[in-house]
Amino acid sequence: MKELDQMTQTRSHMPLMLVILGLVAVAAVMLWEHLSPPLDPADPTHVSGPSTAPSTELEALFAAMGIRRPARPAEAPEFTLMNLEGQSMPLRAFRGKLVLLNFWATWCAPCVHEMPSMERLYQTFKQTDFVLLAVSMDRQGMEVAKPFVEQLKVTFPVLLDRTSEVGHQYGVRGLPTTYLIDPDGRLIGAITGAREWDRTEAKALIAGLLRRNAPTAAPPAQARPSSPPDSVGR
Repeated sequence: MKELDQMTQTRSHMPLMLVILGLVAVAAVMLWEHLSPPLDPADPTHVSGPSTAPSTELEALFAAMGIRRPARPAEAPEFTLMNLEGQSMPLRAFRGKLVLLNFWATWCAPCVHEMPSMERLYQTFKQTDFVLLAVSMDRQGMEVAKPFVEQLKVTFPVLLDRTSEVGHQYGVRGLPTTYLIDPDGRLIGAITGAREWDRTEAKALIAGLLRRNAPTAAPPAQARPSSPPDSVGR
């Protein structure tokens, strides 16, 4: 009987105990919020709100394409190479544009495989601030690169790096290797190996980067007040 009475008393006290525990939990949360330092909006580890959503979406697209991201974007090595028309073309000529820089060779089977998809990507964005540069590392230069490009009907700029000097500058160790360079001339991504560049993720990534880099439109200029009538002709 005593045990039954104790169980009955314990059950009768349960609601009160739950209320007390709830109050303790609320008080702990309020104390934590009071003692915790305010979040810094400039802190990159803090993600909240719509302002960080585009960046988060871009990072997901980088990951989907298997693009390596540098901890801190570095300046892309400057170079000047000859194109298939025999003209010197410096990288700095494309400052202000998003650049997809691809190192390839005619003897590289994966390079040959991805080239048509790169052409389709280029056709999609060629009217924007996007440029695709393909650097041939064939030692025979134009002799082999030009017929290859004409056969595939590639229309984006093709440059010749016969001595592999530029490839060494960029640390190219295998073909194809591709880099993304932002409009300020900084390396923001690198890929080793072929990709399907006309896939949805690739197009979404390029479109997202172009949107992020688009200059903010200047507010319309305010009209100047007209001169008072009595000042005309003075």
